[in-house]
Amino acid sequence: MQEIKYPFFKRDRILKIEMLENLRDFPRDVLDIFCADMSDGIVCGFVPHVDKEIITIAKGIVKYHGIFYTMSSPISLAYGETEQDVMLKLCFHDETQNQDYKIAYIDIKIEEDMTLLPNQIELGRFRLKKGAYLRSEYQDLYDFTTEYNTINIVHVLYAGQNKPTLSKLVLQYFAKEVLAYHIEDAIDFSFCTLCLNSQRIERAVIEQYIAYKTEEAVKELSNYEIHKQLVKILEEIKKKNKMVRKKKASMSKIILD
Repeated sequence: MQEIKYPFFKRDRILKIEMLENLRDFPRDVLDIFCADMSDGIVCGFVPHVDKEIITIAKGIVKYHGIFYTMSSPISLAYGETEQDVMLKLCFHDETQNQDYKIAYIDIKIEEDMTLLPNQIELGRFRLKKGAYLRSEYQDLYDFTTEYNTINIVHVLYAGQNKPTLSKLVLQYFAKEVLAYHIEDAIDFSFCTLCLNSQRIERAVIEQYIAYKTEEAVKELSNYEIHKQLVKILEEIKKKNKMVRKKKASMSKIILD
Protein backbone atom coordinates (compact mmCIF):
# COMPACT_ATOMS: atom_id res chain seq x y z
CA MET A 1 0.00 0.00 0.00
CA GLN A 2 1.36 3.41 -0.98
CA GLU A 3 0.97 6.42 1.26
CA ILE A 4 -0.11 9.73 -0.31
CA LYS A 5 0.21 12.78 1.93
CA TYR A 6 -1.23 16.28 1.65
CA PRO A 7 0.10 18.73 4.28
CA PHE A 8 -2.21 20.98 6.33
CA PHE A 9 -1.02 24.47 7.20
CA LYS A 10 -3.13 25.52 10.17
CA ARG A 11 -2.88 27.96 13.01
CA ASP A 12 -1.10 26.58 16.10
CA ARG A 13 0.41 23.67 14.15
CA ILE A 14 4.19 23.19 14.00
CA LEU A 15 5.65 23.68 10.52
CA LYS A 16 7.66 20.52 9.79
CA ILE A 17 10.43 19.99 7.27
CA GLU A 18 8.54 17.00 5.86
CA MET A 19 5.55 19.26 5.09
CA LEU A 20 7.72 21.71 3.15
CA GLU A 21 9.40 18.87 1.25
CA ASN A 22 5.97 17.57 0.26
CA LEU A 23 5.00 21.02 -0.98
CA ARG A 24 8.29 21.32 -2.89
CA ASP A 25 8.09 17.94 -4.60
CA PHE A 26 4.40 17.85 -5.56
CA PRO A 27 4.48 20.16 -8.65
CA ARG A 28 7.56 18.44 -10.10
CA ASP A 29 6.13 14.98 -9.39
CA VAL A 30 2.93 15.89 -11.26
CA LEU A 31 4.92 17.21 -14.24
CA ASP A 32 7.20 14.15 -14.31
CA ILE A 33 4.26 11.74 -14.25
CA PHE A 34 2.09 13.66 -16.73
CA CYS A 35 4.93 14.05 -19.25
CA ALA A 36 6.78 10.79 -18.59
CA ASP A 37 6.56 9.57 -22.22
CA MET A 38 7.63 12.89 -23.71
CA SER A 39 10.89 13.27 -25.60
CA ASP A 40 13.31 16.08 -24.93
CA GLY A 41 12.25 19.41 -26.42
CA ILE A 42 10.02 22.41 -25.81
CA VAL A 43 6.93 21.42 -23.82
CA CYS A 44 5.27 24.83 -24.09
CA GLY A 45 6.24 28.47 -24.48
CA PHE A 46 9.73 29.71 -25.51
CA VAL A 47 8.15 31.40 -28.56
CA PRO A 48 10.23 34.31 -29.96
CA HIS A 49 8.47 37.63 -30.48
CA VAL A 50 10.07 40.64 -32.16
CA ASP A 51 9.43 44.25 -31.18
CA LYS A 52 11.62 46.58 -33.26
CA GLU A 53 15.23 45.83 -32.19
CA ILE A 54 14.40 43.40 -29.38
CA ILE A 55 13.62 39.67 -29.48
CA THR A 56 11.64 38.48 -26.46
CA ILE A 57 11.51 34.76 -25.70
CA ALA A 58 8.29 33.86 -23.88
CA LYS A 59 8.38 31.98 -20.60
CA GLY A 60 7.90 28.24 -20.89
CA ILE A 61 8.77 24.66 -19.97
CA VAL A 62 11.44 22.55 -21.66
CA LYS A 63 12.56 18.95 -21.17
CA TYR A 64 16.29 18.40 -21.47
CA HIS A 65 18.02 15.07 -20.76
CA GLY A 66 14.84 13.89 -19.08
CA ILE A 67 14.65 16.82 -16.66
CA PHE A 68 12.06 19.61 -16.80
CA TYR A 69 13.18 23.23 -16.61
CA THR A 70 10.77 26.10 -16.11
CA MET A 71 11.60 29.61 -17.30
CA SER A 72 9.14 31.67 -15.28
CA SER A 73 9.78 35.06 -16.89
CA PRO A 74 10.52 36.18 -20.48
CA ILE A 75 14.07 36.92 -21.66
CA SER A 76 14.81 39.80 -24.05
CA LEU A 77 17.81 40.09 -26.37
CA ALA A 78 19.00 42.81 -28.71
CA TYR A 79 19.76 41.74 -32.29
CA GLY A 80 21.54 43.35 -35.21
CA GLU A 81 22.21 43.00 -38.93
CA THR A 82 23.75 39.66 -39.86
CA GLU A 83 23.62 39.07 -43.67
CA GLN A 84 24.13 35.41 -42.70
CA ASP A 85 22.21 32.80 -40.76
CA VAL A 86 22.34 33.03 -36.97
CA MET A 87 20.67 30.82 -34.40
CA LEU A 88 18.79 31.47 -31.18
CA LYS A 89 20.09 28.91 -28.71
CA LEU A 90 18.84 27.86 -25.30
CA CYS A 91 21.91 26.85 -23.29
CA PHE A 92 21.94 24.63 -20.21
CA HIS A 93 24.78 24.96 -17.70
CA ASP A 94 26.06 22.71 -14.93
CA GLU A 95 24.10 22.72 -11.69
CA THR A 96 25.52 24.29 -8.56
CA GLN A 97 24.53 23.89 -4.93
CA ASN A 98 24.59 25.97 -1.78
CA GLN A 99 23.20 25.37 1.69
CA ASP A 100 19.67 26.21 0.62
CA TYR A 101 19.27 25.40 -3.07
CA LYS A 102 20.29 23.27 -6.00
CA ILE A 103 20.57 25.81 -8.84
CA ALA A 104 20.26 25.09 -12.58
CA TYR A 105 21.34 27.87 -14.93
CA ILE A 106 19.98 28.47 -18.42
CA ASP A 107 20.51 31.36 -20.81
CA ILE A 108 19.67 32.31 -24.39
CA LYS A 109 22.24 33.40 -26.97
CA ILE A 110 22.32 34.49 -30.61
CA GLU A 111 25.26 32.77 -32.33
CA GLU A 112 26.64 32.59 -35.86
CA ASP A 113 27.67 28.97 -35.31
CA MET A 114 24.76 26.94 -36.74
CA THR A 115 25.77 23.73 -34.98
CA LEU A 116 24.43 22.80 -31.56
CA LEU A 117 26.60 21.71 -28.65
CA PRO A 118 25.33 18.88 -26.40
CA ASN A 119 24.08 21.47 -23.87
CA GLN A 120 22.11 23.55 -26.40
CA ILE A 121 18.77 23.39 -28.20
CA GLU A 122 17.47 25.65 -30.98
CA LEU A 123 14.75 28.27 -30.47
CA GLY A 124 14.85 29.68 -34.02
CA ARG A 125 17.12 31.09 -36.73
CA PHE A 126 17.17 34.13 -39.01
CA ARG A 127 19.18 36.18 -41.51
CA LEU A 128 18.73 39.94 -41.39
CA LYS A 129 19.44 42.35 -44.25
CA LYS A 130 21.11 45.68 -43.61
CA GLY A 131 18.59 48.37 -42.71
CA ALA A 132 15.73 45.87 -42.22
CA TYR A 133 13.73 44.89 -39.15
CA LEU A 134 13.18 41.32 -38.07
CA ARG A 135 9.63 39.97 -37.84
CA SER A 136 7.98 37.07 -36.01
CA GLU A 137 4.56 37.24 -37.70
CA TYR A 138 3.95 35.05 -40.75
CA GLN A 139 1.87 35.73 -43.85
CA ASP A 140 1.30 32.07 -44.72
CA LEU A 141 2.78 28.57 -44.32
CA TYR A 142 5.59 29.16 -46.82
CA ASP A 143 6.63 32.34 -45.01
CA PHE A 144 8.03 30.34 -42.07
CA THR A 145 11.13 29.59 -44.16
CA THR A 146 11.51 32.97 -45.88
CA GLU A 147 15.26 33.47 -46.24
CA TYR A 148 15.57 37.03 -44.94
CA ASN A 149 14.22 39.09 -42.04
CA THR A 150 11.94 36.40 -40.55
CA ILE A 151 12.48 34.18 -37.51
CA ASN A 152 12.34 30.58 -38.72
CA ILE A 153 10.97 28.22 -36.02
CA VAL A 154 10.51 25.20 -38.32
CA HIS A 155 13.66 23.47 -37.04
CA VAL A 156 12.76 23.86 -33.35
CA LEU A 157 12.10 20.51 -31.66
CA TYR A 158 8.99 20.32 -29.50
CA ALA A 159 8.52 17.51 -27.00
CA GLY A 160 6.38 14.69 -28.37
CA GLN A 161 5.54 11.12 -27.48
CA ASN A 162 8.93 9.38 -27.53
CA LYS A 163 9.96 11.54 -30.54
CA PRO A 164 10.11 15.33 -30.87
CA THR A 165 7.60 17.06 -33.11
CA LEU A 166 6.99 20.48 -34.74
CA SER A 167 5.66 23.73 -33.36
CA LYS A 168 1.87 23.68 -33.32
CA LEU A 169 1.96 27.16 -34.89
CA VAL A 170 3.35 25.74 -38.18
CA LEU A 171 0.61 23.10 -38.30
CA GLN A 172 -2.10 25.62 -37.43
CA TYR A 173 -1.08 27.81 -40.38
CA PHE A 174 -1.30 24.77 -42.66
CA ALA A 175 -4.73 23.82 -41.32
CA LYS A 176 -6.20 27.33 -41.60
CA GLU A 177 -5.05 27.68 -45.20
CA VAL A 178 -6.42 24.27 -46.18
CA LEU A 179 -9.80 24.93 -44.53
CA ALA A 180 -10.13 28.13 -46.56
CA TYR A 181 -10.96 25.80 -49.49
CA HIS A 182 -13.84 23.44 -50.23
CA ILE A 183 -11.99 20.20 -49.50
CA GLU A 184 -13.61 16.85 -50.28
CA ASP A 185 -11.04 14.50 -48.79
CA ALA A 186 -12.12 13.51 -45.26
CA ILE A 187 -8.48 12.83 -44.31
CA ASP A 188 -7.57 16.46 -45.02
CA PHE A 189 -10.47 17.69 -42.91
CA SER A 190 -9.66 15.32 -40.03
CA PHE A 191 -5.97 16.21 -40.00
CA CYS A 192 -6.67 19.95 -40.13
CA THR A 193 -9.20 19.88 -37.30
CA LEU A 194 -6.70 17.86 -35.27
CA CYS A 195 -4.04 20.52 -35.90
CA LEU A 196 -6.36 23.29 -34.75
CA ASN A 197 -7.75 21.53 -31.67
CA SER A 198 -4.64 19.85 -30.22
CA GLN A 199 -1.81 21.19 -28.12
CA ARG A 200 0.62 19.02 -30.09
CA ILE A 201 0.50 16.68 -33.09
CA GLU A 202 2.75 13.65 -32.81
CA ARG A 203 5.43 13.23 -35.45
CA ALA A 204 4.14 9.79 -36.46
CA VAL A 205 0.70 11.27 -37.27
CA ILE A 206 2.25 13.99 -39.46
CA GLU A 207 4.43 11.48 -41.31
CA GLN A 208 1.43 9.18 -41.87
CA TYR A 209 -0.59 12.07 -43.32
CA ILE A 210 2.26 13.10 -45.65
CA ALA A 211 2.67 9.48 -46.82
CA TYR A 212 -1.06 9.28 -47.57
CA LYS A 213 -1.06 12.54 -49.55
CA THR A 214 2.10 11.77 -51.50
CA GLU A 215 1.15 8.11 -52.03
CA GLU A 216 4.52 6.97 -50.76
CA ALA A 217 5.68 4.71 -47.95
CA VAL A 218 5.89 6.22 -44.47
CA LYS A 219 9.40 7.45 -43.76
CA GLU A 220 11.19 9.53 -41.17
CA LEU A 221 11.42 13.19 -42.11
CA SER A 222 13.26 16.13 -40.59
CA ASN A 223 11.29 19.19 -39.49
CA TYR A 224 12.45 21.03 -42.62
CA GLU A 225 11.33 18.13 -44.87
CA ILE A 226 7.95 17.99 -43.15
CA HIS A 227 7.39 21.71 -43.71
CA LYS A 228 8.47 21.39 -47.34
CA GLN A 229 6.04 18.52 -47.92
CA LEU A 230 3.17 20.38 -46.23
CA VAL A 231 3.77 23.37 -48.50
CA LYS A 232 3.56 21.07 -51.56
CA ILE A 233 0.39 19.42 -50.25
CA LEU A 234 -1.18 22.83 -49.64
CA GLU A 235 -0.39 23.96 -53.19
CA GLU A 236 -2.03 20.82 -54.61
CA ILE A 237 -5.13 21.37 -52.49
CA LYS A 238 -5.35 24.96 -53.76
CA LYS A 239 -5.14 23.76 -57.37
CA LYS A 240 -7.84 21.11 -57.00
CA ASN A 241 -10.35 22.94 -54.80
CA LYS A 242 -12.27 26.18 -54.89
CA MET A 243 -11.84 28.80 -52.21
CA VAL A 244 -14.63 29.17 -49.69
CA ARG A 245 -16.69 32.24 -50.42
CA LYS A 246 -17.69 34.16 -47.33
CA LYS A 247 -21.22 35.49 -47.34
CA LYS A 248 -21.47 39.23 -46.98
CA ALA A 249 -23.67 40.42 -44.17
CA SER A 250 -26.85 41.83 -45.65
CA MET A 251 -27.74 45.36 -44.65
CA SER A 252 -31.27 45.60 -43.30
CA LYS A 253 -33.24 48.70 -44.27
CA ILE A 254 -35.66 50.64 -42.13
CA ILE A 255 -38.22 52.77 -44.00
CA LEU A 256 -39.77 55.63 -42.13
CA ASP A 257 -43.11 56.88 -43.40
